[in-house]
Amino acid sequence: MTGTDLQTKGMLCDPGDHFVGAYEVERKYAVADLEVIRSQLEARGAVPFTLGNTEQDIFYDLADRRLAHNDQQHVLRIMRPSGRALWISKGPGPDKCVSMDLPEADQAHKMIVSLGFEEVERFEKNRDIYFLGKFHVTLDDVPGLGRFIELAIMTDDADKLAEYEREIADLADTFSLSPEALQTQSYRAMQQALKA
Repeated sequence: MTGTDLQTKGMLCDPGDHFVGAYEVERKYAVADLEVIRSQLEARGAVPFTLGNTEQDIFYDLADRRLAHNDQQHVLRIMRPSGRALWISKGPGPDKCVSMDLPEADQAHKMIVSLGFEEVERFEKNRDIYFLGKFHVTLDDVPGLGRFIELAIMTDDADKLAEYEREIADLADTFSLSPEALQTQSYRAMQQALKA
């Protein structure tokens, strides 16, 4: 991918294999101050991938809500100002994840709806992504919910999931992220809990 292609998609560097794999091991922690984490990342030589994006996630399901019942999600993620769009399929279960870049968000939405899916919810967050070695580190400011850091890695090898979980726990320790700060719910579930 050329520098121009990357810039067109709002990327500051080539993602390489960071987002390749059928499984994603991801742990999310609540934090008081994202700038403290950002300073730690910069001191460790983390490479910025995208900065200053607002992401809108549009969630879809079929009329019978079979995705929700099967612990699955289909999401169209629209990133601004970069203009990137991703179609993300998560589940069943917490670690299965596959995604693909789409050239145009509005057309993608029309296509997903034409396949019989219904929009069930929208959700927005402010997000910066860094690469720290083989991990990607996401800094999120989520209106109404707070600030979070996500530590993640993707793989096609299911046998590596337990190993990566341990490595992410070790990485969290280096940022002084306590087990009490670990968030096991998705942002969407957190938001729904606030509405209940």
